[in-house]
Amino acid sequence: MPAIAIRQPSSRERFVGLTLLGTAVLLKLPYLFHYRFNSDEAQHLHVVWGWTKGFVQYRDLFDNHTPLFHFLMAPVLALVGERPDALVLMRFAMLPLYLLSLWLTYVLARRLFDPRIALGAAVLAGLHYEFFFKSIEFRTDNLWTVAWLAALAVVAGGPLSAGRTFAAAAALGAALSISQKTVLLAAALAAAALLIAGLSADIRATFPARRIATLAAAAAAGFLLLPAALTAFFAAQGALGALAYGVIGHNILAGLGDWREPWRLAILPLGGAAAAWVAAPRLRAAGGDRIRVLRVFVLLTVALYVLALEGFWPLVTGQDYLPVWPLAAIFAVAGFERWEDRRTARGARGRALPAMVLLAVLAAELGVIVLKGPVWRDRGHAQTALLAAVLRLTDGGDYVMDAKGETVFRRRPFFWVLETITKARLRRGLLPDTIPEAIVRTRCHVAVPDSARFPQRGRAFLNANFVSVGRLRVAGRLLGPPPRAGAPMSFAIAVPGEYTVVTPAGPAAGELDGTRAAGPRFLAAGTHEFEPEGASRPLAVVWAKAIARGFSPFAPRRSSP
Repeated sequence: MPAIAIRQPSSRERFVGLTLLGTAVLLKLPYLFHYRFNSDEAQHLHVVWGWTKGFVQYRDLFDNHTPLFHFLMAPVLALVGERPDALVLMRFAMLPLYLLSLWLTYVLARRLFDPRIALGAAVLAGLHYEFFFKSIEFRTDNLWTVAWLAALAVVAGGPLSAGRTFAAAAALGAALSISQKTVLLAAALAAAALLIAGLSADIRATFPARRIATLAAAAAAGFLLLPAALTAFFAAQGALGALAYGVIGHNILAGLGDWREPWRLAILPLGGAAAAWVAAPRLRAAGGDRIRVLRVFVLLTVALYVLALEGFWPLVTGQDYLPVWPLAAIFAVAGFERWEDRRTARGARGRALPAMVLLAVLAAELGVIVLKGPVWRDRGHAQTALLAAVLRLTDGGDYVMDAKGETVFRRRPFFWVLETITKARLRRGLLPDTIPEAIVRTRCHVAVPDSARFPQRGRAFLNANFVSVGRLRVAGRLLGPPPRAGAPMSFAIAVPGEYTVVTPAGPAAGELDGTRAAGPRFLAAGTHEFEPEGASRPLAVVWAKAIARGFSPFAPRRSSP
């Protein structure tokens, strides 16, 4: 890659760049409230809540992510408290990570190229629609991206000493403590280093065996520092086996997702060969120039990560690309500047054309953000309303059956979170569907609305033994009107607890199991009989706490978020 002259952005470029960045940040604020919630957000916040209550991740609450993000967010949630808008407020903790990612993008681009490219890259990354929206969500990937960019920025900060290697590896170890996808990043980084060493004699000459051994030792020490400390902590909690299963064992499942496509195995070797073919002449042109070699190294690393992700990772999602977009932005803006340099060298007309095209791209990015998620549409209200209903209906000791922890502040009777891998294990019979037994054992009387996420057996039990009271379901049954006035009606109770027989107008008058119904009554599991008094009206038997707190099975039903 030819050397690019080091330039500062003009005052006009600086003004436009900072204005666009400021616009992006201002746009973020209403989107924190209005952007639709991803189911991962509540799953993460539920685990964070568990730490605030003294539960141990993996042992007491299921999770299949590495734990550092949840550790760090627990004090923030403790300050926020249990409130309906907690997910919205926790999204505000993602805003500094977004800004830190853009700052690290600027730092890395400035070290690889110049301040002018650095400013353009930060703006281009900040306005990329997927980076913009994914970084709104309360998810581990935002902190993971920061750790990854920090590792690269440290590497690019100067000659590769043992101390610099240790610091970069420690940042990479922090990334591994946040997300297992770091395995792909670390493998891509190592493969890029080996490719460069194999393709460049100049590089091999600067790294004798003793220096390689020193750097390798520093890298290993830094990389293992935080993961080893976390492992020791979970071992002290008696949760080492649970940690190993949640982080590793649960996530490895033959034939999962894209692993069913054998042709994907060709992506990495073919793509890697193409990347090496492209890198070879650039390395020869770079000679021993550290900065130019670093550019090739970073470009190779991001290319190999994408190839590994598409070739080996079973479930590829938009958030997996969060570390890619800032690096892609750096080289895209560098390409625009190189185009500008070539036009200037040829004395071509319209030398400002590359800058105008880049400005048009940035404006288009801003337009895509507005069109993709109109800021005036409140798509986050359903989740906030669900949490409001949970907090109003239940107490701290109550269990709530949900799919992925979307009720956040209550324990789930069924240990497993019903995410993609768990559902696959349930379908294959690798995990038992014991949702009915778990609900009965924990005396769980509240559940979220019906969802395809529930496995067949558990779903059937919930649909048969729970009734809708708005945004939630509670234990009970709709009995309908009696066939004639005063005719007794039999019904079954599956979850023991206190129940009330009600009509649309309030508690029903009559006899329950042969004695006069007077308020809530404890009903054991089994068949019961109610003999109503007065005119025929629709009847329902409902968990008593729901009735006492103003919930009714005869109110209009609402769907889950």
